[in-house]
Amino acid sequence: MTYCVAIKVNEGLVFAADTRTSAGVDDVRTYNKLHVFEFAGERVFTVLSAGNLATTQAVLAHLKREIDGIAK
Repeated sequence: MTYCVAIKVNEGLVFAADTRTSAGVDDVRTYNKLHVFEFAGERVFTVLSAGNLATTQAVLAHLKREIDGIAK
C-alpha cells in the first residue's frame, strides 16, 4: 500500500509520501514517490505518485522532457 498526502497549513503546503514498493513477500524495495520540479524564482511543481511504477516512470520521463524543452 502506498501513502501520499498533501496538507494545507497557514504557511503553505506540506507534501509527504512513503518510499516502499513491494514485488513480493521477500522482495521489498524503495522508490521515491515524491518528485519536485522547481523553476527558480517562479514556481514549484510537485508530483506525488502511487500505483503502477511503470506508469509513474513514464509520466515523470514525459514531464522531464517537456520541462527540458521549455528550459532551452
